[in-house]
Amino acid sequence: MEILLIEKDALVRDQLKVGLQQFPSIKVTTGTGYRGINELRSRSFECVFLTVDPKDKESLGMLAHLRSFDPTTELVALVPSQEPKALGNEKQKHNIHSILRTPLQPKDLFAFLGRFMERHATRESAAPRRPAPARGPVRID
Repeated sequence: MEILLIEKDALVRDQLKVGLQQFPSIKVTTGTGYRGINELRSRSFECVFLTVDPKDKESLGMLAHLRSFDPTTELVALVPSQEPKALGNEKQKHNIHSILRTPLQPKDLFAFLGRFMERHATRESAAPRRPAPARGPVRID
């Protein structure tokens, strides 16, 4: 499973990357700014972690840019600890799945990751299985 991490604060980015890498099935790609968001144009990710500060027009612009061409990828907003309620309107408008406060608390991060891994496993098991490829007539001699 691939996750895209777009965070400009190196401390938060490294903490989150190390936390995500505790799960062997997760591959983390990091990026910054619009260049990081544009990774979604060339590859698909199961989840995107994006810094969103409701007081910063640029981060809200990046959120809108991301959703303009990818409305379905699961999105986790990383917000300053005093700002999660201010993001309430944006959560529904931009289909933000979860909000994590920064600086990250390990307990909150691993609780989220546990729920995320469970959802992902449920989706994988619920996905329709591909039918076996059709084979030509079997000849029995």
